[in-house]
Amino acid sequence: FSKNSWNNRNLILLKNKKIWMTVPLKKSKLNTNLNHKKIDYKTNWKKKITNLVMQSYAKHPFKHNLKELFDFINDLNCDVLSDLNILIIKFISDKLKIESKFSLSSNFNIDKKRTDKIIGILETTKATEYISPFGAKDYLTDDEFKKKTNIKLIINNFIPKSYNQLNSSQFVSHLSMVDVIGNIGWDGAKNYIGEE
Repeated sequence: FSKNSWNNRNLILLKNKKIWMTVPLKKSKLNTNLNHKKIDYKTNWKKKITNLVMQSYAKHPFKHNLKELFDFINDLNCDVLSDLNILIIKFISDKLKIESKFSLSSNFNIDKKRTDKIIGILETTKATEYISPFGAKDYLTDDEFKKKTNIKLIINNFIPKSYNQLNSSQFVSHLSMVDVIGNIGWDGAKNYIGEE
């Protein structure tokens, strides 16, 4: 887990401004693994986030798709952040007809950190290339990924294409899937992702 990362928060648009949706977490050591990071239920964060999203996207053409997503989220009973994230990712993947095999890194029993753990997983699965998010580039470079393995490293510096955003004079990028779904719906999102 990294503080101020995307693990427990994401961005939506409210009145043309980016705002954070955040799942509150219980305090723990800085190096706590994601599969041990506990969600804090002292506040009714699900209701707060749902209300925020449904109010922000109340006039959007696919608010009913957002309601379906948040009904699913509100029915979940997860104590651990990674469980919540995995279930949401699988739900959205299913709605978008994305057929992928999901594996938990914890199931590989590789007792290493950062880059060495990634390389261990890649070698175990006989991968020939690794597509990494741009945010990991610095630590993969610092840890000398390319010197430690022959697996091809591809840094994905994703630049999203624009889509119609209601009441937005200029496209605002790098928002949550919530914004995509609210503006263009499940079918539109499926086509949008397929174009990338």
